[in-house]
Amino acid sequence: MVPPPPPGEVIPSYGYLVLSPGERLTLAGHMLATHQPDGPVVRVGFAWPFIAVNDRRCTWCRNAWPCSAASWAEQVQVDAYGWAL
Repeated sequence: MVPPPPPGEVIPSYGYLVLSPGERLTLAGHMLATHQPDGPVVRVGFAWPFIAVNDRRCTWCRNAWPCSAASWAEQVQVDAYGWAL
């Protein structure tokens, strides 16, 4: 027999937490406000051959964009509202 899942979840940058639905949405909103991309979607260089580079990083944790915290927070909002705010 498989035991039931634990009540909490692993949250990027925070570890394992047990949160109420309201606390979970609040934390997701905070994460989306602080974890932002550091540049435009595509950077174009004036060289031949034409090269388009997508090397954005998160301004908070400096991981490749989208970082795990922003992905988690966006998924929380999609689960709650049906779309990300």
